[in-house]
Amino acid sequence: MRGVTVLLVDDDASSRMVLATLLEDEGFQVDLAGSFAEAGRMLAAEGAAYDLALLDQNLGDGRGTDLLPALRARLPAVKAVLLSGSGGDDLGGAPPPDAVLSKGIGFPELLERLRHLVG
Repeated sequence: MRGVTVLLVDDDASSRMVLATLLEDEGFQVDLAGSFAEAGRMLAAEGAAYDLALLDQNLGDGRGTDLLPALRARLPAVKAVLLSGSGGDDLGGAPPPDAVLSKGIGFPELLERLRHLVG
C-alpha cells in the first residue's frame, strides 16, 4: 500500500527480512527494529511517524506488548498488530493492540488483515 509506513519489530533476523521484503513488494515503506530497545529508540526519535506497527511478542530483550504504551502515547493513531507464536498472550495491563495474529499466518491473509486495518 503506497504511503503506508510500518515499524516492524522482530528479533529473528530472517523473519524480519522476509516479512519486510514481502511488505515492500506490496508498496509499504518498512523500518526495521531487531530488539525492544531499538524499537524504543526509533519511537522516541524526533519525527517518528508510522501508520502501522507489527510487534513480535517475544523479543530477546522485552515483549512486544511492553512497547504498546509508548507507541500509543507517541503515535495515538497508529495501528498496532501483535505477532505471536503462542497465542493468548497476557497483555500485562498494556493497552490492547488493534489485532493479534499468529506468526504462522499466511502472507495473503496477513496482507488482507493489514489492509483492512489501515484502510
